[in-house]
Amino acid sequence: MKIGEYITLLKLARNRLRSEDDYRNFQSYQANLIIKYYLKKYAITLSGKVVLDLGSGLGGYSREMIGMGAKVISLDLIQMPLKWGRGHLPLVANALCIPICDESIDFVFCASLIEHINDPLKLVMEIKRVLKSRGYCYLSFPPFYFIRGGHQFSPFHYLGERWALRLSRLFRKAPPDWVIKVYAPSFSPSSFADTYRDWGLFKLTIAKATRIISRSNLEIVDISPRYLSINTARWPLLGEFLTWHVQFLLRKI
Repeated sequence: MKIGEYITLLKLARNRLRSEDDYRNFQSYQANLIIKYYLKKYAITLSGKVVLDLGSGLGGYSREMIGMGAKVISLDLIQMPLKWGRGHLPLVANALCIPICDESIDFVFCASLIEHINDPLKLVMEIKRVLKSRGYCYLSFPPFYFIRGGHQFSPFHYLGERWALRLSRLFRKAPPDWVIKVYAPSFSPSSFADTYRDWGLFKLTIAKATRIISRSNLEIVDISPRYLSINTARWPLLGEFLTWHVQFLLRKI
């Protein structure tokens, strides 16, 4: 990546919570960088491919992939009233029970979802089921023990769930109005797991994700930190604290 691209990424990250559009633009730019640098490195193209954006959120990732010529199915528990053109199918559904036929998807894009799933193996098995033979999956998430891995409970998540819940109520600001409107977060959760209406936060590490994926028999092509050249994701234990966002490239054998 070029210096200017890092600067743009940081600016978008800093402003992402100002509005839905700001967050969507942040997603789109991230997708652009992933496609431009990471997927290209492995000769993966999306043009003309059927792509499943699993946990599509506000749709920024989907928008960028459609712009790259993909036919995108955006799946989430909620869907924004947005239309990205003829190559887009919004789908309200649970990622643990994907209403799509076996072996019908060329590429699965699953960013920042798996850490919110209480049964991550089931999610990975669903991804495997819908992927075509030799199809790829891009799966990423912030490891729990990175300083921001506790999401809205950071950095108090290092103190354990009980204290994280207490201290975050005392010191964290309320989320923006648009976040409350879209995601209906709980202001007094009793655990990480009931942080939101239909999903929560679970302690997912790089090591645990690797074991889960290995059990699915999907091939792990790569494990690395997003946008960075030093591969801290491969460092035992220490990498859990130093990797801001880990990415897995998986292939169905």
